[in-house]
Amino acid sequence: MNKETYTSKRIVLVIATTVFSFSSSTMAFFTIGLKSLIWLAVVAVLYFLPFAIINSELTSAYPKSKGALYAWLADILSPRIAFITTFIWYASYFVWMTSLFLKLWIPFGLLVFGQDISQMTTLFNIPAKIVLTFLSILGILILTAIINRGFLNIAKLMYFSAILMIGLVALTVGTNLFLSLQYPDMIVPNLKTAATSQTFFQSSKLTGFLAQMPFLIFAITAFGGLDTVSSLAEKVGNQRHKFSKALLIGGGAVLILYFLDILSWSTGTDFTAIRGTSTTHLGNLMYGLISHLSTQISSNPLIHELYIRYTALTMFTAYLSLLATIGYAPLKVLLHAGEPIFPDSFLARNQNGIHSKAVNLQALIIAIFVILISVGTPLVTTLYNQLTLMTNLSRSLPYLIVAAAYPFFKAKFSGDYLKLIKYNFLANYLALSVIATIFIAIVFEIYSVIISDGLVAGIFLLIGPVLFAILANYLYVINNRSRLRPFLSIRSISKR
Repeated sequence: MNKETYTSKRIVLVIATTVFSFSSSTMAFFTIGLKSLIWLAVVAVLYFLPFAIINSELTSAYPKSKGALYAWLADILSPRIAFITTFIWYASYFVWMTSLFLKLWIPFGLLVFGQDISQMTTLFNIPAKIVLTFLSILGILILTAIINRGFLNIAKLMYFSAILMIGLVALTVGTNLFLSLQYPDMIVPNLKTAATSQTFFQSSKLTGFLAQMPFLIFAITAFGGLDTVSSLAEKVGNQRHKFSKALLIGGGAVLILYFLDILSWSTGTDFTAIRGTSTTHLGNLMYGLISHLSTQISSNPLIHELYIRYTALTMFTAYLSLLATIGYAPLKVLLHAGEPIFPDSFLARNQNGIHSKAVNLQALIIAIFVILISVGTPLVTTLYNQLTLMTNLSRSLPYLIVAAAYPFFKAKFSGDYLKLIKYNFLANYLALSVIATIFIAIVFEIYSVIISDGLVAGIFLLIGPVLFAILANYLYVINNRSRLRPFLSIRSISKR
């Protein structure tokens, strides 16, 4: 990787915009208003910043590791636990990739046609479902081609996406600031409404403080992505020694971006008007907010189109960048975690340093999932919905295990690395804080599913991670038996 591609500033920018999610900031504002800042601050202090420090130290201690998550846990705990954790981690990203490919064409339709083509019945006189399935398969092929051409192309896409995302934040913050200055008498009423309105999650079964608790799970998800970024540490060439510090600086930048964006929405936008719009829902929320903002600033249709099209371009590029990153990084970690398990052909690299056969197989399986979901048989749709619900748990569990391993890492590892935490009691506090936050979030997610959909739905929520763990353990055990078989045969012969 040449120096020009990944300078320190670019690393920080890519880390910040990979973790920061514009859609998450608008979702936070819409669901619980200004109270989201309190929850984000709590999650930042108890989860995000401690986890960023843990990631920074582990990344610094294993700067050349291609296995990242697996290498950390195998060295600290055991190879078996490391492989099972890595498999669960990868499986959650696989399900997420399938979901993202199905959502990819919402911003594309707004960018090209000015409307959400996923809501249309026909497109070019062809059923929209067929067109969207074809486009999804095409998207998978294009992303696979980008990945197979090497990490440099993924890096360029990430950087381009980061620039557009910063531009979108600047646009929304700047416009809301302009509206606040133009109508200063509305700042306090807007803030008061955003701070006191009931949450989106309010129901007969969830009231008061409990009605805010679902946002805890959402807030942790909003800070997700450090694990994926950390697995790219060995790809930044001579900037590797600065990567760990960049993780921390990027983490701070993420907090600033969230607070700026949500605070600007709260001061410049009438929260009641947004909530009262019948056409705005969680599916089109981000574009609904941007549309409302553009009409507030000007009645000129051209201004409205520019705001919507730029948002669509940014999100379409963000989806492509995210898909390229998670289509590459988690698979790379899994392959190095299971070197003795997977066929040698999967571990072979093309001229660009990519495990192309594994990448192609991953693309084929995702394409099959997309086609099956698009066909829409009740069994497949139900299965996919359950897998999607399980994803949050599957993604959270590896974070919890990494945090639990951190004190053992501090006790065992004595090499030269970024030693931010020098006292064992502080390391224990960071680990406990992350574990407790994730555990509470998982428990409440299961609880909220049980009270809304019943006990069976809550049990199904746990089945995904459990099945992934059983499958991973089976692969690990079978592989160990096959490796021990020649050794046992030799011992048997020698005894004769």
